[in-house]
Amino acid sequence: MPSITTTAGDLFVMRRGTAGPSLICIHGAGGSARHWGLLLEPLAAVAQVYAVDLPGHGRSPRINEVSITTYTQVIAALHTALALPPAIVVGHSMGGAIALQLAIEQPQLVAGLGLVSSAARLRVAPALLAGLAGDAQSRHEAMTMLVTWLFSPYADPALRAEAADEYATLAPTVLLADLQACDGFDVRSRLAAIRCPALVVTGSEDRLTPPKLGAELATGLGVAHQILDGVGHMPMREAPERLGQLLSTFVATFA
Repeated sequence: MPSITTTAGDLFVMRRGTAGPSLICIHGAGGSARHWGLLLEPLAAVAQVYAVDLPGHGRSPRINEVSITTYTQVIAALHTALALPPAIVVGHSMGGAIALQLAIEQPQLVAGLGLVSSAARLRVAPALLAGLAGDAQSRHEAMTMLVTWLFSPYADPALRAEAADEYATLAPTVLLADLQACDGFDVRSRLAAIRCPALVVTGSEDRLTPPKLGAELATGLGVAHQILDGVGHMPMREAPERLGQLLSTFVATFA
């Protein structure tokens, strides 16, 4: 399933699994469906998995407007194009914001939420936004800062090198637009409207969405907060087995 035509444009989608509940995976700012790569096969054992490249990311063409609202409309359009029943929507960081907004605005599409390294309010460091909006040197420094913050001190250095290479190929305007969208996101007052089951997972060493924010999100949703010890903002890369087990156990409750 390389490309799906939707009312919001064409989207590249990686599909795995032939049975079980439908599971849509949404990556974070500047990411792509590849970020879920190590989890696709384990999750395919319990679900029909659809990992999407958001517009302007990976192999999906860009769109004119970037916002959490627009991305939410894109996921809703994908859901319709695939003719899915209510799906479990799993989002990482910005992807979690998209999942939350979808559950608030179109709850009939969402059976459950998997929120990884995310929060109900996603503030972004001003230095990061300013750097990405600056000249080439400033952008390079901001990218270096971001890659450093993505992983825990215990992460394999190869993961940082891989992330640095990945972000180096990304148009700075795409990442900046994503982070600006995150910075304006705040649904803390609307969490009570979400009625579906949810899983909230945060790495203990996450510097971008620290455990305090994950705990606030879990409390707002009335669910337990799952902490991955010794893990940073990218648990799908740092601790795929532990995250995969949490997600698989959660998904299995929908069978």
